[in-house]
Parts: sequence; C-alpha cells; structure tokens
Amino acid sequence: MNHSRDWSRRSFLQWSGTIAAMHMASYHVLAQNDTSQARPEPLIDCHQHINHFERSIDDTIRHMDATGAEKAFILPLETGEGGVTLRSETVLHAFHNYRDRIIPFCQTDVRKDDCLQRIHAYHTLGCRGIGEQKEHLPLSDPRVEAVIAVCNDLNWPITMHFEDGPNGFNMGLAESLENYLRKYKQVRIIGHAQTWWANISSEVPLPSQSLYPTGPVKAGGLLDRLLSEYPNLYADLSAGSGYNALTRDEEFTVKFFERHPRQLIFGSDCPCRDGHGQNFDGVCYSQQLQTLVKRLVPDRDRRHRIFYQNAIDALNGHA
Repeated sequence: MNHSRDWSRRSFLQWSGTIAAMHMASYHVLAQNDTSQARPEPLIDCHQHINHFERSIDDTIRHMDATGAEKAFILPLETGEGGVTLRSETVLHAFHNYRDRIIPFCQTDVRKDDCLQRIHAYHTLGCRGIGEQKEHLPLSDPRVEAVIAVCNDLNWPITMHFEDGPNGFNMGLAESLENYLRKYKQVRIIGHAQTWWANISSEVPLPSQSLYPTGPVKAGGLLDRLLSEYPNLYADLSAGSGYNALTRDEEFTVKFFERHPRQLIFGSDCPCRDGHGQNFDGVCYSQQLQTLVKRLVPDRDRRHRIFYQNAIDALNGHA
C-alpha cells in the first residue's frame, strides 16, 4: 500500500471539504445580505372596483393578496353608466371591514342637486377622494367643474375617466383640462382611460377611428406637456387603455417614464376575480402591468415611486 498517496488523497478530500464549507458559508452570508431581489416591492393599486363581474369585497381582497397590493383606492361608480354600479356606501362598508387595506373614494352623480352635499358627507365618513368621475358630460360642464372645485377645497385627488365620442365621458380633454389645472392648484387630477392615453402621442385619431391607437408614438403629445407643466396632474397606468399606450412604442415609453418619475402611478382597474385572470379570459391587468413596469424600469427606487410613493403623494398632496 502506498501510504503517502493515501495520505495525499485524504488530505485533498479534507481540504476540498473545508473550502466547500467556506464557500457555502460565504454564500449564505451573501444571500442574507443581498435581499434586493427577494424582498417584495410595496404596491398600492390606485384603481380598483368591487362588483366587477360580481366580485365580492372578499374576492377583491383576495385579488389584492394575489397581486401583492398592500392597499387599493376603491373607486365607486354610482351611475352605472360605465357598465359597473358600485355605491359609495358599499365602499365605506368595505373600508370599515378592511381599514388597513382599503382607501375609500366616493362618487355621486354631478347632475343631481344634492351632489356637493353628498360629497361633504362622504368626506366626514372617511372618504379620501373622488372617483371614478364618469358621466356622459363634456369636461367643460359647470357641474364637473364644481366637483373639481370641491376637491380643491378638500385637498383631495379626483380620478377622471376621459373618453371622447358621442357616448363618451368627460369629453373634451384637449380643450378643457388645462383650464382646470391652471385654476385649481390644490386638487390632484388623476387621468385615466382611452382618450387620456391616446394623447400620449401628438397624433390622436378621431374616436370614431380608434380609441386604442397603435403604432409608434409621435413625440410632443399633450400628456407629455401637461405632466411637465402641472405637478398636480397624475397618470393612472391602469386597464387596457394604459397597457396599450405603454406597449405600442416601448422605446418611447422608457423615456416617458424617465421624464415623469413623480406623476405616474400604478393602477390596474382589473376585473378578474382572483388575481390570475379568473372570469377574464386568463388575463390579470395587475400582473400584466407589473411585469411591464419591472421590465421597462430596471431601477428599483424609480419603480418604488410608480408602485407606491406617487400614489401616496397623489392622495395626500405635497407639503
């Protein structure tokens, strides 16, 4: 027997085991210290409804759990003109059951004489803003302005659905929105929906041609200018309209995110029941949009603003 060779083999195995153990120890230390990928990113969903596809309050919370939303702006739609009817009282009931998850908004028909009184009552009951503001009226209607003025007085945000066309909502964004932004500095106007996102480009087709324009975005769009000039204007990324606008020209979108780091806020407006596309053809807007933002915005601090901090600023206003 060659003892020297046997000793060398034993020594090598012992030495190899020691080195392997040291590497494993170093790996565990690094894994404990580098939690940037493992740590979930805080998320507020600034656009959610109850009653989508008969989704219950508890289903809505399960949707939030599945998509990682710590909190959500729950937006009533009292008139039902957009296909979903959700009373402000239902939102307040959900808030009292889930105070740590739900941020309640209110909405009431601006065409009714008691609209402003109801808004003040909802303020007393704990609502934090108005939305989704969505009636078949031109944006220039004095009753719409009265609601924006109330939000200005209450230091509230208002989420507005902009959709031009013969049966649209808050029609005339290009003609009227800037007037309100100039006049009312305290309110935070959160823009949403088809006509809002069509104006990411300077070329906007007629509503009769398309409410979901595709193809390259032409620079100089109204959204770019208004977001640059008015810090009290926010862009809600939600729904098919937001996803369509952000994916039609991703090279443009990357720069759009860079130009407006403090005014883009994550919202889903997702109607699926479980956060995985149940009852919505396997699609979850929240999951879809989160994946897109993470791909186009590699910097975690900038994503934190989109996913969380900008919603807080829109909710509370700036000091």
